[in-house]
Amino acid sequence: MENEVLDPVQNELIIRHNSDAPEVNPAMAFIATLHSGTSRYTMTSKLNVIAHWAGATDLRFLNWSAMRYEHVLAFITAMQQPDENGKPRMSPRSINCYLSAFKGVANQAFLLKQMDAETLARIKLVKSIRFLRLAAGRAITEDESEALLDATQIEMNPITIRDHAILCLLLGCGMRRAEVSAIKLKGVNFAESSIRFIGKGDKEREVFMIPEVKDALARWLDVRGKEGEFVFGKFFKGWKFDPTAPLTPHAVGHVVQEYRIRAGLEDITTHDLRRTFATRLLDKNVDISTVKDMMGHASITTTALYDRRGRKAQREAAKKVKL
Repeated sequence: MENEVLDPVQNELIIRHNSDAPEVNPAMAFIATLHSGTSRYTMTSKLNVIAHWAGATDLRFLNWSAMRYEHVLAFITAMQQPDENGKPRMSPRSINCYLSAFKGVANQAFLLKQMDAETLARIKLVKSIRFLRLAAGRAITEDESEALLDATQIEMNPITIRDHAILCLLLGCGMRRAEVSAIKLKGVNFAESSIRFIGKGDKEREVFMIPEVKDALARWLDVRGKEGEFVFGKFFKGWKFDPTAPLTPHAVGHVVQEYRIRAGLEDITTHDLRRTFATRLLDKNVDISTVKDMMGHASITTTALYDRRGRKAQREAAKKVKL
């Protein structure tokens, strides 16, 4: 998103010489406050986009301490402009995420005494863009989840046994893909049918396994062996398992897509399996407060966003319409 001709408002943010740079970069300080590696990677990407827009090479070469209210407005305005396809360069949801990034960096600049309180207050006054969209994602049907799991049984080998366990954890425990990749051997307790791990926000969580999930995980651990720290990892040629590093969250997402394609199913994301977990619990009249805790949410409001029962009810009601 780098511009060929820079607006003066953008141009003044570029650090001209190393001597212009503050001792501590507020953007780097903000990234350091984030807990998970995924959050840090995502925020680094967003801050680099802002830096490119302002004409800097990357976030290291932007004078974030010189950021003002008008810079934030200029970025939002630019991202709302149509691209070559006639559509806004960013969706309202994306712009609001970048606005949070601006405010997070400004707050760090204030804490580092590189920005005064009035400037910070003005930046915080920039309002998020209001919009309404249908909830993203869906809960999959029982037939779809059965087909997804059956796709791992067509060819039995160490990889499919591993992948079957991953899918069972996503569907049966509602875990995030980053949480699945972070499970350690010491966190698995078969006697209690539980798994302890560090989840989003650096919070320790515990989930409980139903017998099918427990059996799938036990079968995988028999194949995996006892070496190494993390439960899931990569394979090399000859079914040689690498116990030295965990499977990445991206690789967990790839597992879902591979078996979705094998099963011939419509588009399914890793998070759809998490939505399915929450929806099925709520459909069984499990108290939403309990579901919140099982999902690892800080708020019931967040848990409610995972409820896809309304869509199913609307579909069934639509069948009763007469022309």
